[in-house]
Amino acid sequence: MNKQPTVVLFVLDTVRRDRVSAYGYDRETTPAFDEFAKKGTLFEDAVSQSSWSVPSHASLFTGEYPTTHGATTVRPVLRATNPLPARLATTGYETYAVCPNVYIRPATGFGTGFDEFYTGRRMSVPESVIQYTGSAVNRITATPAIRRPLERAFNWWQFRGPKTGTTSPPTYGLLERVESIVENASEPFFLFVNLPHSHLPRSPAPEYRDKFVDDGLPVDAVSRNGWQHTHAGQGMSSGERAAMSQLYDADVRTADDRLRDLLGCLNDRGVTDDALVIVTADHGEHLGENGLVGHQHSVFDPVVSVPLAVDFPSNAPERITGQVETRRIYQTILDTAGVAPYPDRSLLSTNPDETARGSYSSPMLDLSKLLQDKSIEYGAEFLGEPLTFRRKHGKKLLCFDGDCWEVPGSDSDSRCLSPTTRIAR
Repeated sequence: MNKQPTVVLFVLDTVRRDRVSAYGYDRETTPAFDEFAKKGTLFEDAVSQSSWSVPSHASLFTGEYPTTHGATTVRPVLRATNPLPARLATTGYETYAVCPNVYIRPATGFGTGFDEFYTGRRMSVPESVIQYTGSAVNRITATPAIRRPLERAFNWWQFRGPKTGTTSPPTYGLLERVESIVENASEPFFLFVNLPHSHLPRSPAPEYRDKFVDDGLPVDAVSRNGWQHTHAGQGMSSGERAAMSQLYDADVRTADDRLRDLLGCLNDRGVTDDALVIVTADHGEHLGENGLVGHQHSVFDPVVSVPLAVDFPSNAPERITGQVETRRIYQTILDTAGVAPYPDRSLLSTNPDETARGSYSSPMLDLSKLLQDKSIEYGAEFLGEPLTFRRKHGKKLLCFDGDCWEVPGSDSDSRCLSPTTRIAR
């Protein structure tokens, strides 16, 4: 390969690995991803570095852990000066982002290095404004006396609409914008696309709601709000939990349809012939395991075990069983693009990560009480305290505020068990 390849990164927002049919799930939720994976390299055990969009995307764009890049639930503005798109831009890449995710946008520091950043919304924040205000925003959100009133206001805003039920499937204009970019961009270019269709509120296409959701299930009782800590006190019935799970499958299939359209757009225009194309997820989703819904407040496998498939230029299809961290996508792109050599860290090397790490920073919540006792207790002392994990040799260690617990290292049976053994205080 004599020229720099075009690079495309698709992020399937909120897609957990055990609900992807390429990994053995018994419902055909992801035929487009499955077909893509057959032609490339499928990683069977990919681990995200966090369970929320901001830190996990920041790890993709910096190659760092959340505790290093600092973009978390507590300080939500990424302050990286030379992230992935900026490094690619210095070597001649045109850089484009198509991302309707409200947390991944120029306003939260993710616009650095992009020539164009499409959010699907009219308002945009100039990069210069972020440079001046980002630190101030992070200081405000990391100050307990200020943050708690802001959280109350945010929670009120989140709950002012319908609390349950589904919505109509969103469009976002992703395909149209990608088509425009592909038709007008000069190669090589870098294209990052976030597909948010699997995120709450549940909004599957009607045909997939009919296909995946059993008649008679109470779909209107399913929570629309991803900020709920637990459903334990809400009396969720087995039928409501089944409805939540099956609606999620329908959402994943809806997202996969959008992926099919986008891959088709690239294929039809010959973009993928010599390109590096990566499909992964930023994090997964709790579907009632351990009393949790949504994808925050834990780092259990349902929220950090994600799909990952890579179509390398001039590389035969294969399946890689070893554990890998998704933050290595950063080094993989830079190495393949010829920007910086990372022969051992590139996923092309297929070297496994003996230990996978990551974290989720507490938004002033005692996560140990939530995960063990299903109780909710706020306190200023918990703000920013990281719930960390280390995953090695089939075992996983969770640590928060001096306590550590050993939990199962993987959840192949789609269950997430409660912490079983306290290790230290």
